[in-house]
Amino acid sequence: MVETRAALSGDRTLAYATLAPSALFLLLLAGVPTITVFVTATQDVGMGEMSGPYVGLENFAWALTSEAFYTALWNTFVWVFGSVSIEMVLGLGLALLLNKTFAFRGIARAIILAPYLVPTVVAVLTWRYMFHDIVGIINAGLISIGVIDKPLLWLNSQSLAMMSVILVGVWKFFPFAVIALLGILQAIPQEQYEAAKIDGASSFQQFWRITLPYVMPVFLLTALLRTIWTFHKFEIIYLMTGGGPLDATTTLPILVYLKAFSDFEFGRAAAVAILTFSILVILLGLYFVLIKRAEARQ
Repeated sequence: MVETRAALSGDRTLAYATLAPSALFLLLLAGVPTITVFVTATQDVGMGEMSGPYVGLENFAWALTSEAFYTALWNTFVWVFGSVSIEMVLGLGLALLLNKTFAFRGIARAIILAPYLVPTVVAVLTWRYMFHDIVGIINAGLISIGVIDKPLLWLNSQSLAMMSVILVGVWKFFPFAVIALLGILQAIPQEQYEAAKIDGASSFQQFWRITLPYVMPVFLLTALLRTIWTFHKFEIIYLMTGGGPLDATTTLPILVYLKAFSDFEFGRAAAVAILTFSILVILLGLYFVLIKRAEARQ
């Protein structure tokens, strides 16, 4: 017994010693930039400077009293919840469809998953060309079927720009939701559906009582991941609109970029980044509560 404990202790020590270099490297890789951002947020740092005068919480006070911050915050919530909600509903619907048996199901799955494989830059540049007011296929198609009578300025209109970037984001990333939800749908025991049919349950009742409880934990976890990734998504909006027109699509990551590399106010940019991180932590807490409740119901 003593020898067994000694052997286990030796194995544990060896395991810790083996993992220590990687753990230290990851800690430095994540910790040093994080500490640097917090330090920068308390200083007045300009272009080409490693540090600046200590200003305390002045940069945070500017952010919390700035109209630009609250505009970017509102745009971020519209962008995130608009994109994620459509992605999840569309993903669940298509996953339910692809889970059924029909002709050419494999080809349908490949077509639906194709957008996720396209590089983001390629996808954005293609959509920018499609949204073009003169030569874009979207305006041409809508005019040809009589929906509109003149070209729309999709990316240069305050009322249409956000809707346009949400459309591109949904098109690019909804396949992720389809993949995740299709996997859990295929894991549901078919015996439960057969028993429900014998008891006379309708299709809706089967979905509500069997499918939804099984899917909900994965649904919420997928929504959590998509929220995290969409919240700090930068390239789609920047390449599509650059945050315009007139800040109509300026989200918090875009605001951080503009404050740092257009206004050269790195302290304020760092403060906005920290506030963005704090908001994301609160959202994560809410999601984890929902996930635990869904698992308990399951």
